[in-house]
Amino acid sequence: MSFVEKNGCWFVVFWNQDRKRSLLSRKARFNADETMIEFIRRAGGCKTLEDKNILDMMMKRKSGEVALELTDEQYNKLRKA
Repeated sequence: MSFVEKNGCWFVVFWNQDRKRSLLSRKARFNADETMIEFIRRAGGCKTLEDKNILDMMMKRKSGEVALELTDEQYNKLRKA
């Protein structure tokens, strides 16, 4: 997933796992840092302290990308927006 902060909200897009790096139709918006961090945690991202520190740095820059480890069910929900 890729994210960018604008006017206090985090806008998120999801990428397909194919080599073409195509966008999935589902998008998300988070109004609080904590909400986005919790979403990333539940989606299998940022497992180590180093990953969490990198996420923190990207959030301070107001943009970044995180690889998620989704279950088949989670991935199918993203694909079927």
